[in-house]
Amino acid sequence: MSVESSTVKGVFMDGDNASYDRNAKKFLSEKALLARILKDLVAEFRECSLKDIEEKCIEGEPKVAINKVPVAPDLTNAARETAKKKGSPSKIKGSRNEDSSSTEGGITFDILFRAIVPATGETIALIINMEPQRTVHTGYSLVRRGVYYACRMISSQKEVEFKGEDFDGIKKVYTIWLVMDAPRGGSNSIRRYEIKEKILHGHGHEDARNYDLMVVIMVYLGKQKTRHRLLRLLHLIFLDKMKAAEKAKKLKDEYDLILTPDMEKELTEMGSLAEGIAERARMEEKEFTIVENMRKMIKNSNMTLQQIMDMLEIPMKDREKYAALV
Repeated sequence: MSVESSTVKGVFMDGDNASYDRNAKKFLSEKALLARILKDLVAEFRECSLKDIEEKCIEGEPKVAINKVPVAPDLTNAARETAKKKGSPSKIKGSRNEDSSSTEGGITFDILFRAIVPATGETIALIINMEPQRTVHTGYSLVRRGVYYACRMISSQKEVEFKGEDFDGIKKVYTIWLVMDAPRGGSNSIRRYEIKEKILHGHGHEDARNYDLMVVIMVYLGKQKTRHRLLRLLHLIFLDKMKAAEKAKKLKDEYDLILTPDMEKELTEMGSLAEGIAERARMEEKEFTIVENMRKMIKNSNMTLQQIMDMLEIPMKDREKYAALV
């Protein structure tokens, strides 16, 4: 699907979808869930208990700082300096961070937080982005986007984590992507991309800590059943159609994940919104298809847009919308 087509589809699939995304990302930013993601996906925490990751390793409250800290080469550092002057902690502790860099374009880090590695006491920066169904067909590689985000996270550390050319101060970064609408044949899979050393000639090795600084992890959910515990957990939360109360019970019984009142509220709201989204999805897909067909007819016939709308019996109240999209 082209970028242009993706944009058209996004016009139809908004509204409740945006509200669902907000609730889903709030739920995802809860420490109890983040701890399970870190334990399964981030090597540095594999041997840690969920309790230690949640209570001792994850810094701050990722959910509290929503919309607080911008993340960009020209904005992140300024925000941290302002925080220092006000006596606030300068470390990133936020989620849903907006990047409106005037020089490199705008991006959004849905959930941004830091975690302390128990074995070394060092901190690593992590972002988790969620790609909902309506935006997965972006027209570009999500892996490339993940690499770009990781690079932005590293570049924003200059004059904050390290000064001048003291590059030993760079902190490792992870960017983790949860993809709801997996590519064909790729559902229920987890893929990791990282920098590796390859000796082309001669001997000797560089300390891995000097190049193992950036990891991209893609998590592709699917509708099919899987034995992978984390994939089953994420599917239950975000894709399963069962009622919120049933989900909460299953999360407690099977995953020892006890929901807070806020988490229960977010889960309930996601369920209610999902029902409305599903009911409208077929109609929205039909409208999207109409736009695509209108474009083909304009390209391959001598008919005017008005004639095409007449032939397709487009209601008068909708014609201005379709005309703008075609």
